[in-house]
Amino acid sequence: MTERDLAPTTLVVVRTIAAPVAEVFEAWTDPALLSQWLAPGPLVVTHASAYTRVGGEYRIVARDPLGTDHVTTGEYREIVPDTRLVQTWVYHGHPALERYLTLLTVSFRSLGADSTELTIVQELLLTEMDREGNRMGWSLCLDKLEQLVARG
Repeated sequence: MTERDLAPTTLVVVRTIAAPVAEVFEAWTDPALLSQWLAPGPLVVTHASAYTRVGGEYRIVARDPLGTDHVTTGEYREIVPDTRLVQTWVYHGHPALERYLTLLTVSFRSLGADSTELTIVQELLLTEMDREGNRMGWSLCLDKLEQLVARG
């Protein structure tokens, strides 16, 4: 599946992470680990909670260098350990943006003992500009994820 096959407001990000699938999956589901990487660029997570069960909710608060909080919340819709997460994704952080629900599907595929192909599909984005902003945000977050798993 490529973005050419999808709606212009669907984002696909694929990244190979140098870590076992179980470790990468845990980084997506453990609040202590989420707090170390799920904030793009210079933002820092100040709060992370995740009740990783179908119907469970999560909340991430990230603070930018100017002290503004950016909040993301959602609900887990599907959890297949070490294989897939499906969750809603609602960004609350910028007052100029209308809050709306997107659907996030994260797939984990083993490429060997120490390598995982991670695929993020974010659907229901409102505009192509929003898609490209999310692409940049995910790229910056995944850079931090790679650093986290490299530290072990």
